[in-house]
Amino acid sequence: MNYKSLILGLVLLLPSATFAEEKADTAFSNLYRRYFQLYSDSDDTAFYQASEQLKNYYLQHDNKDSYYKVYLNEILYDMEHGKTYRAIKKANVMLQDMEQGKEKRYDIVYSALGNIYDLRGNYRLAKKYYNDALKACAPTDTGALVGIYSRIAALLAHREPQKAMEVNEHFGAMTANNPQYRKVYVVQKGEISLYLKDKHIFEQAYQEYLKICKERPLLDGYGADMMNMLKAVFSGDYDTALEILSHNSTDFDALDRCDMRIVIYEMMGNRQLALNEVEYRRDLRDSLNSDMLFESINEINSEMGMKRVEEQARKDRERAMHRQQVLMVAIIVLLLVALGLIASRYLMRRRMQKKLLKKNRELEIALSRAEESDRMKTSFIEHVSHEIRTPLNIITGYAQIVTNNDYQLDEEDRNRMLNDIKHNTMEITEIVNELLEVAQDESKEYYPKDDVVAINDFCREMIGKAALINDRQLKLDFITECDDAESIHTNRGALEKIISQLYSNAIKFTKEGSIELHVYKSPDRGIVRFIITDTGIGIPEEHQERVFERFYKVDSFKQGFGLGLTMSRKIAILLSGSLYIDSDYKTGARFILSLPTS
Repeated sequence: MNYKSLILGLVLLLPSATFAEEKADTAFSNLYRRYFQLYSDSDDTAFYQASEQLKNYYLQHDNKDSYYKVYLNEILYDMEHGKTYRAIKKANVMLQDMEQGKEKRYDIVYSALGNIYDLRGNYRLAKKYYNDALKACAPTDTGALVGIYSRIAALLAHREPQKAMEVNEHFGAMTANNPQYRKVYVVQKGEISLYLKDKHIFEQAYQEYLKICKERPLLDGYGADMMNMLKAVFSGDYDTALEILSHNSTDFDALDRCDMRIVIYEMMGNRQLALNEVEYRRDLRDSLNSDMLFESINEINSEMGMKRVEEQARKDRERAMHRQQVLMVAIIVLLLVALGLIASRYLMRRRMQKKLLKKNRELEIALSRAEESDRMKTSFIEHVSHEIRTPLNIITGYAQIVTNNDYQLDEEDRNRMLNDIKHNTMEITEIVNELLEVAQDESKEYYPKDDVVAINDFCREMIGKAALINDRQLKLDFITECDDAESIHTNRGALEKIISQLYSNAIKFTKEGSIELHVYKSPDRGIVRFIITDTGIGIPEEHQERVFERFYKVDSFKQGFGLGLTMSRKIAILLSGSLYIDSDYKTGARFILSLPTS
């Protein structure tokens, strides 16, 4: 559903009370009217200027509530004009500003972020931010709660219609004295009835809709196309319903049209058309997410491009800084190339999946695969964005300081900043190398086992490497039940990857105590086991199998992509072995790698 009218009603009109109070101020009145005129205009420069003037006015008059509402309108303006990346950045800045000013209106920012991701078809993030908005909203703020409940109900309509109906009833209970909002509630109730396939509920909504239209003829025409389409569906006139859906109406957005067509095709009994619509919807959502991703990349390129122009003008005086800047740009280009290669590989897989889906005529299977593919792509984008954001911000910030002659830096501060730039540049390089290594391991289906590895010597070598990253000075123990002469036939490089990953995890999640490597060989079964035990925070039982899933992390704030254990288990399997967690060990984590001796 298109909520442009609802958003404007709940957000843009909220400062009107202040306008009534300030109406004696002619300059303010003129600015306020011009601001509203510019909101629907495409001249963003003029709109931003008017918005900045209005925000300054409210700050001068200590009216923080109206100040943040105008700030929020900028976010909505950017979103409606296709500038999603800019809208998200402004929302984050607005949250930081509220935290510093100890303001408590986080709900309006969370609501805006939910709306951004809702329009992009990102169900999981939209649901998260709408729920965050609900938690942050004051129980007495009916105006804000109306907007939040209406958005949550619309979001859940397709996937969880029964839950959507319950939320919509919360929304409806607050609209008894407001015909405009009541009309939104009734239309939304009718929409949910389609996903429930409940004609009785629709008839209730339709009768109340007609009553509102009759009693309030001056209300806008919102909902007419939706209700006419639903009436046609429940009357069995599917052709008319599909025709209405094809109109350019503000009652539907692109993804809503797909969801409704799927239900209509199911009611018609045409599973092939429903399946085709599912594939079309997935492609449409991919397109929206791709637009958002490339928009973000273009914004970064634009920002970095401006920086390169400034640095070029100073290259004669700042040759050392110029080299750092070139290195930074090269790393970013390399990162973008790596992302492009991985995205290209991912798209190739998706095309293969489409061919397989066409052979399967079961709609349930098609829906399941589409949702899983969407989750993987979203997780990948989120993890990569999260990992590179912090070092990239540090590099950009310090680069601006050391190249600005207005800052008087002594040699010690300049060197420290340059070292930080170098450190974070290397960190981005390591991220790119990890992505490339994962991509390489992901494509392997076989490891030759041509290496003869002396078990004890190998273990001592791995402990020595682990000691180099043991910054907390944990005790590294080694227990072996093998003779020094004993060996196994395997792939040494692949085995090193597994053991290195297990040591890295143990060191990362152990604050104090020890890490023990215990190895023993079972001659009768031809198996050698490498057991790594730590005294760290451990892994809750309900997460112990999920840590081997792609991108899954028990602690989402820890650095990494959540791919290390996934690839380690895959490599173990390709070496004809296994990797699992000992669930009986409770004072830390214990991983057991079993490999054949030959």
